[in-house]
Amino acid sequence: MVGHSYRDPWVKKAKWLTQALIISGALNVGLLSTFIYFVLNEGKGPSVLQNNPKKKILSKHLQLGMQELLTQYSGLTFQELLLRLSNNDHIESGYTRRDLALACLVSFHHFNLERALGGLTLQKREITLHLEDQESRQLTIFPGLADYQYQAIVSYAKTEKWPLTPEGLFNELQTKRAPYDPTLLEAFYLTPEFHFLSMLFSKTGIPLKKEHLIALLTKTNWSRITETTKLLRQTSEFTLDFRRKFLLQLIKEESRLAAKILIETDLDYCTLHLDNAEVLTICTLLGDRTTPAYLKELLKSPRSDEIWKTAAAILYEQAAEDIPKTLNLENAKRRFIELKASLRPQRTAPKPKFTTYSVVPGDILWKIARDHSTTIKKLREANGLTNDRLRIGQKLTIPQ
Repeated sequence: MVGHSYRDPWVKKAKWLTQALIISGALNVGLLSTFIYFVLNEGKGPSVLQNNPKKKILSKHLQLGMQELLTQYSGLTFQELLLRLSNNDHIESGYTRRDLALACLVSFHHFNLERALGGLTLQKREITLHLEDQESRQLTIFPGLADYQYQAIVSYAKTEKWPLTPEGLFNELQTKRAPYDPTLLEAFYLTPEFHFLSMLFSKTGIPLKKEHLIALLTKTNWSRITETTKLLRQTSEFTLDFRRKFLLQLIKEESRLAAKILIETDLDYCTLHLDNAEVLTICTLLGDRTTPAYLKELLKSPRSDEIWKTAAAILYEQAAEDIPKTLNLENAKRRFIELKASLRPQRTAPKPKFTTYSVVPGDILWKIARDHSTTIKKLREANGLTNDRLRIGQKLTIPQ
């Protein structure tokens, strides 16, 4: 008994120690298992993040193809596209996002890429953009541009006030109203299109002011301007006939200014050589602003009934008189032509008197005729001129 009572406390301590060791080992195994689990799953992140809808949207965005991106970029503003010129992420076929942004900048906003890169010869690739409910559009992509070239493009776009092609400048003028920004006008004055059309008028005796030519051009379309410029480049046909054809094209497009210029500078041609449809178009466009002298010439010319009735009606309107219910050609002639002549004092017609005029720089026949209250036709006849060319110091006989 003594021996048993002596060993009993030690047996209890041994059992307690054994249980403690078992519990400690179990905890160590659990901690080790947890550590191994996190090591094996490192970088995968929590399941909540894997199901994050924003991450799915971003992934889908990165996988957009060329057509989807071009469709998206086609609706962006100039500045928004400019910001995307720094994105060099690849899309497909070796193209990058900035390549597509540049293509849209050039195609939809008329960015002047050639000037931005100093006139370098660029690689060009054509791609078709299919837009919903719209016709397909051809876009030009410029592959192979280096980082420093894109930097030059961005710099040019930010420092140049009007970094646009001639067509882009023309579109800006059409969408704005006079008075225009002087810097916009100066930029357009430097375009080849403005230069050639300005020469057409100045070389044929009508040096239009720049603002008048701008007003004339903005009433037509860009394709008409480029077509005319192309012909002038190819033929150098700065002639009176070419100018007449150009103005008649604008008159068909309902340009009042073109009609006014043609009548005031080429009255004989308008009276004798325009067909009835062209005459009616001019009278309709100008209405009561039609030159009275032209209307009176129409009354005297062997035109159709519709022409003289139209001319007579406008003359009555200009005179602030009621238009007769039944228009009569002879009555209209007596009212506006013969009556005026009969009221003049009857005198023996004196012999024609002439004065002499010396041509100075800037003179043209139309200006000389206007200043001396005569016509170009009379000036030509009095001086035996076969064309409108004048030289400084030339003596002209002015019929009175």
